[in-house]
Amino acid sequence: MEIKTTVYHCMDPNENPIPYWMKYDAKGNKVEVKPEEPLDPVQQFKNNPDSFFPDFTKQKQG
Repeated sequence: MEIKTTVYHCMDPNENPIPYWMKYDAKGNKVEVKPEEPLDPVQQFKNNPDSFFPDFTKQKQG
């Protein structure tokens, strides 16, 4: 018995293609689907630093 393990990269479109059922709308027409580019964590932190901290670390106001 031989077991093979591979590393799965979920953000790589070649290894994680869009399922065929997501490529069509309710009427059966083909829809162009473009995967969104994820934000760089550094850029995401610059845009909204509070999103990186849990709610309990934020000071309650009021």
